[in-house]
This record gives sequence, structure tokens and C-alpha cells, in this order.
Amino acid sequence: MLHGGEIYDKKIEYDFSVNLNPYPCPMEVKSAINEAIKDIDKYPDMSQRKFRKAVSDAENEYLKKCYDLEKSITPDMVIGGNGASELIFSIVRMINPKKVLIPVPSFYGYRHALNENIFVNEYLLRKENDFALTEKFADEITCDTDLVIIANPNNPTGKCIDGNMLGAIVKRCNETNTALLIDECFLRLSDGNVSALGFINECNRLFVVSAYTKLFSVPGVRLGYVVSSEKNIDKLRRFLPEWNLSVFAERVGIACAGILTGSDFEEKSKALIREERVNLTGALREKGIRVYPSDANYILVHSKSDLYELLLGKGFLIRDCSNFKGLSKGFYRIAVKDKEANREFINALNAIV
Repeated sequence: MLHGGEIYDKKIEYDFSVNLNPYPCPMEVKSAINEAIKDIDKYPDMSQRKFRKAVSDAENEYLKKCYDLEKSITPDMVIGGNGASELIFSIVRMINPKKVLIPVPSFYGYRHALNENIFVNEYLLRKENDFALTEKFADEITCDTDLVIIANPNNPTGKCIDGNMLGAIVKRCNETNTALLIDECFLRLSDGNVSALGFINECNRLFVVSAYTKLFSVPGVRLGYVVSSEKNIDKLRRFLPEWNLSVFAERVGIACAGILTGSDFEEKSKALIREERVNLTGALREKGIRVYPSDANYILVHSKSDLYELLLGKGFLIRDCSNFKGLSKGFYRIAVKDKEANREFINALNAIV
């Protein structure tokens, strides 16, 4: 099991292996999909004009709210992709690194994007530090490190990066002329209040990757984007297919960006996640299961029982994390769902543990 969501060969009632927003997807997003049907006989806009403008507006709003920074992201600093995965692959191809630094455990997709000719320096996150990045990670960035890949929050741990730590990493990458790719796909679903976007004009080789897939629960649409300098985006465009956003993805992206700038959808989502994460964490700990601190809409746990198989027998799918570098048998990732799904999960847990 390399990813969550592998439901097609199993009998599943509740999928707790994928980390989607438990708050309902707005009707505007679903309407955008339906509206796009009438344009399936047309090629999508290769330049992504409306999409890039909508995303830049949403990101500037985010910067204003979190950092009180004035508008600094232009549409030319944004490009969309067929999910964050395509963009990560394309950034790696463009940089063509010989040596890459990544923390472990972390998302399998980073390792998958790095071919066998690349030396990967895997920095082990420690259980005793709750798998958080520490100052020693920045020390691993040397002049022969071509690329650093990190996530904020990390996956599968759910831990956000401390602001001082993020600043130290950015500073060190500037000193060593190292490219820095930061995955923020779950940031808007977390309690994290520090985005790498705040450093976008301070680091020439910074790439901030995000997606609307998880935030709006539309993984089937495949919709990601990256923010970087205009020079970097112009170069990255040559490593992407000409029409890598379908008309469906483009319209959905514009709708999602509009919701972020014109509603409290994000705040309501975070409030629900925060409340349900506390409930889920409490129920797991009552059963003697080790729960690691999380800031996100998923939690990492360790159990002596085979939770994967026991819960699968009850129709619940969780993510077995034993194949993550830096983890071992007994580690599992569990998504935070809505109240009803979490209640059913807790009932199943009480029946097996």
C-alpha cells in the first residue's frame, strides 16, 4: 500500500486512509464541474489565465490575513498542474539534482519523483521529538545539496514546521544556493500559521506546491499549483504538458479560489477538524494506543494490535505506515472525518480493542 485510497479491491464502508476535508464540499465547486461539461468540445486555455489570476488573488488574501503582507504574488508566479504530484515531478526534472535532502518519514511521492541516479540524503525524524524537524536538519543542507523537499505539515505525522525552523531552512538554502520545494497541500487544513509564501521574495529558488484536492475533497479532479518567482515559473512551464489542466480542473480551481477569498469555508473546516481530532485522539488513547501530536486532519498512531486488519474486517480502511522510511510495523495514519464517520470508527475500535 503506497498511498491511501486503495479501495477498489476491498469491501470498504469508511475510508480513513485518505486525508480529505471532512467539511462538505461547497455547491459552487460541484456546479463548476457541471458547467464545464458544455465546453468539453473545446481545448482548455493553455495559458491558464483565469485560473492563475484566481489563485494569485487567493494567495495574496492568505498572505494579508496571516502575515499582514501586501499583495506580492502575481499571476505570472503561479502555474497549475494535474495534481501536486505532476508538479513535484516536473520541478525535480527541471532542477535535475544530483543530491537531494528529504526528512523521513515523509510522503512517498517525493522519493518516487527521484530517479535511481540521484543521491538521496534521508534525514531521520526522531520519535522522541514527536517526528518534528529540529535545527540539525538545516545543518544537513550543504553546498552540494541541490534540492531540499519538505512538507508543511508533514505527512504522515501531521506536524507543522515551526516558523523559526522554516526561516532557518530558507536562510540556509539561500546560503548554499539550494533549491527548496515545500509541499503545503495540507496547510489550510491544519493549525499551522506559517506558510513558505511569506518567504517567496526572499528565496530565489523556492517552490511552494499546494492543491485544492484535499481542501475541497476533489481528488478525482486532480488539481494542484505551484508558486515561485516569475523566472522559475516561466522555466517550469517548459517541463509541463501544454494542456495539463482539463476544463473541469480549470473551472473547479477558479471556483475554489473564489470560495477562499469570499467565504469562511476554510475557518469552518479547521474548526470541525480541530474538534474531531480531539475526539478521535481521546478515543484512541483510551485504548492504550500511542497517538503522536498532530496539527492536521490526520494523526499518526502506534499500536501493538494489528489495527489495519482488525478495522478492515469491520469495513474501515486506514493507512498502514509500516512501509514508510523511518517507521515500522505498528504505525498507522488515520484521517479525521466528520462527526458521524468518526463515531462509527470509535464504535468499531471499541469492538476490536
